[in-house]
Amino acid sequence: MPKTILEPIVHVVATDPYEMLIKEARKIQQRHRRRWAITLALVLVTVAVLVAFASGTFNRSAPKKSNGIPPSEVAGMLPRCDAAQLRVSGLEANGAAVSFGWIVRLRNESAQGCSLSGYPSVRGINQWNGAVLTAAHTLNSYIGGWPLGKAIHPIDLKAHGGVASFLIDFVTGNDIRACPYVTTLRISVPHSRTVFTLKSQLEACKYFQVHPFVAGLSGGNL
Repeated sequence: MPKTILEPIVHVVATDPYEMLIKEARKIQQRHRRRWAITLALVLVTVAVLVAFASGTFNRSAPKKSNGIPPSEVAGMLPRCDAAQLRVSGLEANGAAVSFGWIVRLRNESAQGCSLSGYPSVRGINQWNGAVLTAAHTLNSYIGGWPLGKAIHPIDLKAHGGVASFLIDFVTGNDIRACPYVTTLRISVPHSRTVFTLKSQLEACKYFQVHPFVAGLSGGNL
């Protein structure tokens, strides 16, 4: 009697195409959600960094002043003096040989302390022809000025009476009509357009120059 061979029965399950579409759509949706989450996290981090910089959260040290910066740009602990705070006066300084000078004093009349630093602007008007002479910024000269080898620093003027001064100097000649004879000085302090006008008597034959602000009344006169 022949043997009967039984073949295994294979059950084939048909996949529902709609179910496949749903699963694929869910996968795509999950990927989109992950991408949005990553994008949102990056945006939040960027915003946090910008806010931290704007508010000074990061510890950034302030730039340091150095002796290489022009003295007129260096501010002291007190704010720079405004011309409206100052009363300006002048008088003849002690001379030597043919070198003479003029001291200009600046008194703080206001209720707020302030500081002056560097050089003033000084122009002289020649009585003979009205020509304008500009005083050269010079650290010191034979009769005075800022001490050699000492760094220029701001001069503080306390409220109600603090005084700073500076020295203008020049070399005279034997014939007063042979040289510019400055009878008017036009003076301004750094970072101000206000001009102070002073009467003077300067026979500026040579080296019409101005020295930095110093503390006190002397103008740096030696």
